[in-house]
Amino acid sequence: MMLSVFYKTADFDPIVVTLVMAAVSIGLILAARKRRAGALYPPYAPCSTLETIRMVSSSEYPWWVLRVARELNTLVFRVSLPVPAPMLVVVGEPDTFRKVMTDPLSKKPLEIYSNIGIINGGVPTMFTTNGEIWHSKRKSIAPAFSSNHVRRMNKVAIDKTNYWIEQELRPLIKSGGSFDVAKEMINITLDAICETAFEYEMSPDEKSLFTSELELALIEFALKSPSNPLRRLFGPLIPERRRAFVAARNLQKLAMKIQESYRNLEAPTEGTIIDRIMTSAAFENDKERAGQILEFLLAGHDTTGYSISWILLELARNPEEQRRLRASLSSISPEDWSRCDVLRMIIKEGMRLHPVASAGAVRVIGKDMMTSNKQLLPMGSIVFAPFILLFRNPEVFANENSFCPSRWENPSREMLDSMNPFALGKQNCIGQSLANAEMHYIVARICSEFDLSVEEEGSVDFFLTLKPVGVRLKAEKA
Repeated sequence: MMLSVFYKTADFDPIVVTLVMAAVSIGLILAARKRRAGALYPPYAPCSTLETIRMVSSSEYPWWVLRVARELNTLVFRVSLPVPAPMLVVVGEPDTFRKVMTDPLSKKPLEIYSNIGIINGGVPTMFTTNGEIWHSKRKSIAPAFSSNHVRRMNKVAIDKTNYWIEQELRPLIKSGGSFDVAKEMINITLDAICETAFEYEMSPDEKSLFTSELELALIEFALKSPSNPLRRLFGPLIPERRRAFVAARNLQKLAMKIQESYRNLEAPTEGTIIDRIMTSAAFENDKERAGQILEFLLAGHDTTGYSISWILLELARNPEEQRRLRASLSSISPEDWSRCDVLRMIIKEGMRLHPVASAGAVRVIGKDMMTSNKQLLPMGSIVFAPFILLFRNPEVFANENSFCPSRWENPSREMLDSMNPFALGKQNCIGQSLANAEMHYIVARICSEFDLSVEEEGSVDFFLTLKPVGVRLKAEKA
């Protein structure tokens, strides 16, 4: 196209112009090769390929990333995995992270995200595509996250929280019992998204099936398969992989049932997520619609539910922070709780210390990039950006492993640049406004009236999301 412009606007011999342009192109290629030949590259993680596969596909991944960064004394390092790319590199450096995520040439590596797409039936969804396909789907659904719809959806989350307090929490307080914080918060957020986004009420059996089958599918397709292509090659010989395919099919059947329920509604709410999916030309058939429904079910309940769980656990561990929050909320009407500075700092610190999406985002870069330490990341490299590495960077966050909400009273520019729990760039989290609204209200509603304490610390688990397992809290009337 550039040559045709030359031909039409300048009195040059087309052959001469072609030769000049070819020479320029060759020069650029040679310059790039020369730059790469003398380049400084990030160091390798001190692990074999097999050991790296084991770490990346295990619940140890977030802690392994932190350990390697500490051992190498760097926030950018290469890893060895059997994935075709010029370089596979972990990035926890704020400036490089922002550069990768906001560059228009960066995109999702489909060879990795396609594994997760198996859960959705292998159809194109917002999470598993790039380019025009991604853009058309996101554009069609984005209006469902307008401020009016977020308020509508958050009101349902408020109602679900109040119902839980009246029907579950108050009786527990009277009997001296405790509650599994992760289980209860996941139940609230799952009920809320089903009712608001899909106008569907899951039965207890369906919720049990959804959570159990989703766990089996995620372990295989989101954790183990992306880092180990051999699992795809020998899939039929691996019983747990065969079982994961059954789980995926069960989830897809549930999504089809949600579609059918929508079609049977006499007066569906206009502009909801399900309404946008069902009426948009961006989704060609029911299988594609089911895949997108599953994606929102997956992304819309556990990340928010587990984030709330971690925040409540940290408040239960830190009674002084609880009292400070309660005092601040008491001077504000519930309608304005989201404007409470103390609440905002607590939410932000809870998400920093316990990023539910600890593994962060993955991108393939469309051009050569330099890190802050002048290390080269060649075009086509796959960049892993674990949020836990960004958020627990000791160079940015003092006492990085401690819960300290007051650090956000006067945050540095580096702190603000490092804290991006919903990712950056055009492919960031579409539902972040809803997640923030739900987190702020639910935490405020519980802590405004009740004093929390820890009965059982439980444990930490990770596969795709970082979650507290077996944590039991007790509540008393404050």
